Amino acid sequence: MQRIPTDAGSAAPLPEPGPVAEVHGHVALVPMVRVGGYVSEDLSDVAGRPPRHFTEAGFRIKVTPPVLSAPWRVWAFAGLGYAGSYQPSYRSSQSEPPVSGAPARVAGAAGGILDLPFGAGIGVRLRRPWVFTVELMGRAGLAFTGAMYDPGRCGCTPSSYVGRDSFAVALTVGVSLEQ
Repeated sequence: MQRIPTDAGSAAPLPEPGPVAEVHGHVALVPMVRVGGYVSEDLSDVAGRPPRHFTEAGFRIKVTPPVLSAPWRVWAFAGLGYAGSYQPSYRSSQSEPPVSGAPARVAGAAGGILDLPFGAGIGVRLRRPWVFTVELMGRAGLAFTGAMYDPGRCGCTPSSYVGRDSFAVALTVGVSLEQ
């Protein structure tokens, strides 16, 4: 997953793409509409720092119109979730006053994001009940809480702040069990 922060300024390091794992389940309301929940975990590397951790849970609604013939299927989805985030503490290359040259310790920081996941997918039935899936997913961050998303007042000490994770994009590959 590639997280794209905003509000960080030009000097802040940009996160690199990191791994994501997600489990979701759906129940059909009507033949083309499914609702369900999801849980995901992803890591976001930022140069010179330990990976940031994101654990998210929420619900999704999935619409599967009959666009392609069997064994293929396509869908679109949207949802609402909450992600808890954490940046572990680390030693910064920035000096810590009053000891010149000593690396500064940046305290760990936690935060939270109200996320809107959305995307589209395609799947092909491999062999009953297994379906191979590919999804292109985005997440838009709406509300941010906690020290991880607080830029600080003076900027005079090292901070774990790299911006608000306002958007994320991922391409996932998976296997689905359909009963």
